[in-house]
Amino acid sequence: MADLANQSERIAKTYTTQSGQQRTVTAKNATRGIIGFSAKHIYHLISQNQFPTPIKIGRASLWRLSDINHWVNSHNEQPDSDNQSNNLIGA
Repeated sequence: MADLANQSERIAKTYTTQSGQQRTVTAKNATRGIIGFSAKHIYHLISQNQFPTPIKIGRASLWRLSDINHWVNSHNEQPDSDNQSNNLIGA
């Protein structure tokens, strides 16, 4: 899911090891996934049969890259010339 969905910014954490050393785990920057939707929205689309269903392996949800590429390409196609005038936005 991390590759598909937006990931929120994570705060850097400092902790002390058992030997008493201070360690800091640096923050992961907010990123935009392949799809650019939140995980919640992706699962909403799945429930509406508008997004490929994942393959479940244990608790992990995995998608075939070919399924995702097909979904992205199907949403990038140009509308028919008959419908183009209905899809124009103007002032």
